[in-house]
Amino acid sequence: MQLTKEIDHLLNADQLSHAYLFEGDNMFEMKSTAMYFAERILCQNESTCKVKVQTFNHPDFVYVQSEETTIKKQQIEELLRKMNQKPIESQYKVYIIEAFDKLTVQGENSILKFLEEPPPNTIALLLTTKKDQILPTIHSRCQLVHFKPSSKEAYIQELEASDVSSAIAHTLSFVTSDKEEALTLIEEQSYIQIRKSVTKLANLMINDQQKAMIYLIECIKIANSRPLQQLFLNSLNAYFQDLLHAKVELDVTKAYPDLETQIAEMSTKLTLDNISNYIQVITEANRKLAQNVNATLVLEQMVINGKR
Repeated sequence: MQLTKEIDHLLNADQLSHAYLFEGDNMFEMKSTAMYFAERILCQNESTCKVKVQTFNHPDFVYVQSEETTIKKQQIEELLRKMNQKPIESQYKVYIIEAFDKLTVQGENSILKFLEEPPPNTIALLLTTKKDQILPTIHSRCQLVHFKPSSKEAYIQELEASDVSSAIAHTLSFVTSDKEEALTLIEEQSYIQIRKSVTKLANLMINDQQKAMIYLIECIKIANSRPLQQLFLNSLNAYFQDLLHAKVELDVTKAYPDLETQIAEMSTKLTLDNISNYIQVITEANRKLAQNVNATLVLEQMVINGKR
């Protein structure tokens, strides 16, 4: 990989920056590269040290992540406390923040102060798939490392090679670029249920709004956490994107290839304005969920405003 060669060159030339912002659409690739970077900085080629990093047991290494929609203030406070200490086993201290865009404004400001006056020999690796949601002042304090967009077709093939069905792999490629997350969703069976409920709700939203409102109760039971609810809406948005592409007869990779005939037939019953409005209200619902608005109210409003 070209990036790993560049990392090796930086280390050999002793040209490390105090902060790097990894930006791209493939979180799995960014995490792998960040972990390699951390191992090389802290361990050189020492195997025991590498194992400590890989198992998150190295005293000079901190990895921050969250399954919730935001990274908690306490996580950042604990990170800053550890990073202000002197290195114990290595020359440097390294911290990785996965999905840096999940930080609250308060959290970003805390990190910003840290980036402006970093302790000696402390290196930050910040990872994001949503560069535009990060404060410009953070960008200006970091060295940007851009990861080229991965091919959707190649990503689908990777999932299929991991025994994910073609139909599910296609849909997942529209809602997450993180292979690790995608496989976890499949293992837990949660995404199979979400996908089924998405297609049923989409049909009801178009054909029977009253039944759609009733079915929302079942949808909330299936998507019973904020991350799953956002995944649900992203999958619903992908369904209506397929409808839009069918309407304008655009030949592109489909999120629901197994439902191509059904979606094509349904598109004939809707105008472009109808489909565009559905996509707009779903996007707005996702935005409100990110602001921690009550999920039931958000979804009810989405169904009501969808059909006009």
